[in-house]
Amino acid sequence: MNGSISSRSAVFWLLQRITGLLLAVFLFTHVKVLHFDYNFAERGLIDFSFVIERLHSSVGWGIFYFCFILSALFHGLNGAWAVIMDFRPSPAGRKAWLVALWIIGIGVAVWALNTLNSFYRGGV
Repeated sequence: MNGSISSRSAVFWLLQRITGLLLAVFLFTHVKVLHFDYNFAERGLIDFSFVIERLHSSVGWGIFYFCFILSALFHGLNGAWAVIMDFRPSPAGRKAWLVALWIIGIGVAVWALNTLNSFYRGGV
């Protein structure tokens, strides 16, 4: 390597910043809705049935949480990749790490979609 930054690296750098901003928005929305808009005096504590009821009230909440999860997943795995690259692994090590991170990413994304989907099917 000659030390130059590839356009691919620049895209991932930009996506890291975008997902960081999205995570801030998602987290703010999540905390506001669950901790400030919810009337504990009237309804009591938040329990599992409340979560199911809220997810059933709108497909938008499912989309919101899936995007939240995907943003967090990309942000975390891309950050892990950056840390791994700081250690300058060999080409074989780099490939092994990349495959491992992709497997983790795809596995967690499928698991998240399946979990959210089960709320809508009533199977959780």
